[in-house]
Amino acid sequence: MKNTLVLTIDIGNSQTAIGVYKNTNIEASYRLITNDKTTSDEIFFRINDLAKHFGRKSKEITHIGLSSVVPQLVRPWIKALNAYFNKPIQIVSAKNCLDLPIAYPRPESVGPDRLCNVIALRSLGLLNGIVVDMGTASTFDVLHNGGFAGGLIVPGISTAMDTLTEKAAMLLPVPIKWTNKFVAKNTGDAMRAGILYGFLGQLDFLISGIKKEMNMEDIPVIATGGWGQMLLKRTNLIKRYDPYLTLEGVRLVAINGNGFDNSDAEE
Repeated sequence: MKNTLVLTIDIGNSQTAIGVYKNTNIEASYRLITNDKTTSDEIFFRINDLAKHFGRKSKEITHIGLSSVVPQLVRPWIKALNAYFNKPIQIVSAKNCLDLPIAYPRPESVGPDRLCNVIALRSLGLLNGIVVDMGTASTFDVLHNGGFAGGLIVPGISTAMDTLTEKAAMLLPVPIKWTNKFVAKNTGDAMRAGILYGFLGQLDFLISGIKKEMNMEDIPVIATGGWGQMLLKRTNLIKRYDPYLTLEGVRLVAINGNGFDNSDAEE
């Protein structure tokens, strides 16, 4: 399909990623703080501000795709997008994921972000692969024989820090950055080393375990998510980092999906 201008929205637990694609190339991307109490009116004005910043008129958008792991935000986003663009919206779901086979007894329980990641991985021409999405939660998802084979979910790096400082009275939040030693000489570095090197060890163990269980030792591993870039140079297990992998999955569903939702009900 030629001359497409696709608006993609990926609503995560902590941040909402927005991308604008001209054909297959991303022209602009934005990140907003996810607020599960936001209204359709607030979203409408956010969209208006971003559209002005990007310099595109609403009628220029040809396709819209939406993925959300925050169910209560789907309705207000649909309402705001309908009001602003007056175009069909493709909602990513197990019923609208480009016929991706899903090896779950209850396919509808799979997060749409995970589906987007595997769809994007498949679009690279791969039949087998692993996607590690490092966000609020870190997900490890497996593409096997062209389908979603399953995966696992662990707490993300920032979530680990939040939990540690919330539950331990003497531990205060510190910026998350690499330390040079495992054996730290102060509490802040002890927390940083424990969280980052701990996640790195977990990454190695889980990827190795997945490969062994699936009997696929040579499959590529692609990372995405906010913490992926930070881990990339510390491991040789990750073949590639793509910050827009999830949005690319949303783009593919926006163009080729079959699940429009134009509901204008009140949120």
